[in-house]
Amino acid sequence: MIAGSALTRLRSAHLPRNINAPTAVAATSDPTFPSVRCAILLFTLLIRIPLLAQQPEGTPAHVGYADTLLFNDGLRYAAFGYDGPAPLFVQVWYPMHDDPGSAALRYADLRTRTLHGPLRRVYDELLLRMDSAFIEYDLRYPFDGDVPIDYAPFTEQQVKDSLFALPTTAHRAMLPTALSLPVIVYHHGSQGMSDENVRMAEHFAANGFVFLSCNFHWPLEHGMYGTPLVWEPDTGSIRTVLRFARELANGNKVFYIGHSWGAQEGWCTLHEPGLADGFVSLETTMEWKTDTTEVRDKWPYVLDAITTQHYPMPILMVADTEGEPPFQMFKGVHGELRYLDPKKPFAHENYTSAYLMRSQGAGGFNVPDRAALREQEVVYEALLDELLAFLQGHVAMSTQRKADPQSDFFHRR
Repeated sequence: MIAGSALTRLRSAHLPRNINAPTAVAATSDPTFPSVRCAILLFTLLIRIPLLAQQPEGTPAHVGYADTLLFNDGLRYAAFGYDGPAPLFVQVWYPMHDDPGSAALRYADLRTRTLHGPLRRVYDELLLRMDSAFIEYDLRYPFDGDVPIDYAPFTEQQVKDSLFALPTTAHRAMLPTALSLPVIVYHHGSQGMSDENVRMAEHFAANGFVFLSCNFHWPLEHGMYGTPLVWEPDTGSIRTVLRFARELANGNKVFYIGHSWGAQEGWCTLHEPGLADGFVSLETTMEWKTDTTEVRDKWPYVLDAITTQHYPMPILMVADTEGEPPFQMFKGVHGELRYLDPKKPFAHENYTSAYLMRSQGAGGFNVPDRAALREQEVVYEALLDELLAFLQGHVAMSTQRKADPQSDFFHRR
């Protein structure tokens, strides 16, 4: 049993929750399953659009957005009238050269897609659980407290809807069949969401990368959100998305960024040669552990991987351990490791822009921890620049990291 490995989700670095028992998420909510071959055919027929042309040094690109559908043929999913290979609802952010000529999408628009039959029902159910997880982990509690925020006269649902009505910087466009650019695959944490890091996606897309994200959870009729279909690392779904990333990259490099459980899944998978050309591990929650027995009980697959496998790519590890790296449990890893450790307390959820969205609600609803959120946001923005510089250094791009003579937010090694 993986115990904490598949179900780790901490609301705050100061107030950790029971990592073995995620909150149950409510469900409610059409039906004919298009064949896998149909979906693949639809994708291969997508019209190629002009790719990103060379831009002046340091000039961000426009951000394009599209979605598509993949299937993990090695993992069966059966629920809500669907029975077949596990569907992966993929979201893609990418650089655009041409002026998009349309208004930027709202956050809610990122979840709009055309589906029919049982897949429509599955997706609707997934969205319900994602909404509930967003409210539970990103809205309900202040950064530094354990008492629910009083949003009166608004309900939590109204607060969520107001945030999802905010604009992004992305514009919907047809997905090219190949982008011939470096591609990043993002894996969310346990009980996380495919769109939990929109700002990270837009940041990379504006600077020449393609950014892919998707669901690594599926809604279950009689199980809480985050319960895995199989109690072992889901290497098949990761390989499926990475293969798709290789097609889009068209000879360019492919990278993997994982947060929390998503990072754990990366450690369990990426030792296989050829899967990824770089790995960013954002706080697995093992970094500050010193008890190998505890780690083996909660994360046996991860511990086995990092103590027996060799990782053939550069790895950047990020975690707040309240001290300088390297991180105790990862000292013996066979691979090229670099470390970042925030100097100031940095909460587990703040690796996601979804958690920081509340800071944009000031003036519309109660944000009692606005100052603390802004402090966290500054570190998050600095982290995005660090991640960009790390990956740019491995694709022969000039590094665009902003120099801050006033302060460096990280211990590094």
